[in-house]
Amino acid sequence: MPNGLIVRRFDRPEWQWSPGHRGVDLSLNGTHELLAPSDGAISFSGMVAGKSVVSIDTGPYTLTFEPAYTQLAVGDKVHRGKRFASVGGQSDHCGDSCVHWGVKRTGRRDYLDPASFLRPMQIRLVPYSE
Repeated sequence: MPNGLIVRRFDRPEWQWSPGHRGVDLSLNGTHELLAPSDGAISFSGMVAGKSVVSIDTGPYTLTFEPAYTQLAVGDKVHRGKRFASVGGQSDHCGDSCVHWGVKRTGRRDYLDPASFLRPMQIRLVPYSE
């Protein structure tokens, strides 16, 4: 499987406290480095309910990654496309075969579908003219 293939989709719970899947699981193959999908700052790095989590605050959104760990400190800036963390640590998710990516509005509890933030890439051939 190529890196980044969604292996489990977002499943919004009916109520905030209901079971659901508040993010997407992306497959891993080879590298286990995480590249920042947006500019922001590390807002959390540590354990949550026995899981290794790293969060990035982008302003309007907080992005969470699990299982993940980073050498960066809370407040350190991250830049889109640059390494900010590695996959690993404790998780009850999919072991070392995926990373869970969650997106929520900063300061709120409502999670959004991360796949809705991905832009499809369209490749076109354009006629060459001299």
